[in-house]
Amino acid sequence: MIHKTIRVNWDFIGFFTSFLCMLHCVLLPICIALFPLMGLVFLTDEFYEFFLIGTSMMIAMFVMYNGYKRYHGKSSPSFLFITTLVLFSIGLLIENHLVEKTLHFLGTGFLIIAHYYNWKFTKGYKSCKIKQRHQM
Repeated sequence: MIHKTIRVNWDFIGFFTSFLCMLHCVLLPICIALFPLMGLVFLTDEFYEFFLIGTSMMIAMFVMYNGYKRYHGKSSPSFLFITTLVLFSIGLLIENHLVEKTLHFLGTGFLIIAHYYNWKFTKGYKSCKIKQRHQM
């Protein structure tokens, strides 16, 4: 009997939640009038925004740390993640809604790029290890 191991691609999950956050930032002003008609009023609540941000940040922190320590040791994804944290923090402190959304949008873009580079570096490291095992 062959047992398959299910592996979770945390970079993809982080990328996906970051992308959802970005869609939320972009589409919220457009769809805000439609949400009550569709029964999706909860999407306009700040709790939902903080939930998306918090989920994205926790996944990203786990993935960036794991990728750096366990696989590639490159700091560029971590620096992009820190840039994201700074942009989100400044956005939360500023009262201007347009500036807040702009900073969150930029931060989400940096987070998506950080997940991409982390995935790329981790994938390259894993494929090198697999090649080394087959050569032995």
